[in-house]
Amino acid sequence: MIRVVLVDDEPMVAELNRIYVERVPDFKVVATARSAAEGLEALQSQPVDLLLLDIFMAGQTGLDLMAEIRRRSLDVDVIFVTAARDAKTIGKALKLGAVDYLIKPFEFERLQQALEGYRATHRMVRAEQSLSQAELDAALSRRSREAPGETELPKGLDRATLTRVCQAILDLPEDSPWFRSEDLGAQVGISRVSVRKYLEFLCGRKVLKMEPSYGGMGRPVHRFCLPPTQLEELRRFL
Repeated sequence: MIRVVLVDDEPMVAELNRIYVERVPDFKVVATARSAAEGLEALQSQPVDLLLLDIFMAGQTGLDLMAEIRRRSLDVDVIFVTAARDAKTIGKALKLGAVDYLIKPFEFERLQQALEGYRATHRMVRAEQSLSQAELDAALSRRSREAPGETELPKGLDRATLTRVCQAILDLPEDSPWFRSEDLGAQVGISRVSVRKYLEFLCGRKVLKMEPSYGGMGRPVHRFCLPPTQLEELRRFL
């Protein structure tokens, strides 16, 4: 279990982040704090793996707390969760060794990506084994890979409809892997032309496979399928 401390001076935000964190397997919030001083006390009173840290707080800032953590050589990683978006602040946070930086407001999927990336690295560095360069490169690549949920969608597409399309694909019968845009459009409740745009977007992301079908008369009809190897990639859009 990865033990997490939340430091945010807004109780409602801290509670929402606690719910978000504990939706991700293997993470447990062991304490919340409303100031840098309370956060430091929490770190010193129990084992903690990860700190989710705001910057703008009364008294000491989150950057002040992280600098103190580094000065004391405390064994804890830090992900900033903050509204601070200026380059100078972000640069200082990264120089202090933040493993990720989330700008408020953010979607749950972005936090999930950060935590899952951290979990993979956390397990790797704590395993009592030697790593090859290839294994290390693969782990670092997963950490830096762009989250599909954060990808800017092409003009004319919206994220809510994309989520419905992806869920409809997941709900298709397993014994019929291939489907057409008109069939999925009827299931989602949008036109064939509209759903086709979302399917082509997913094909461009290498999540779906598309090929022409020559089963009938006239022009070929394109059909789509979700390869089993891309199941988790599709779920990342939900």
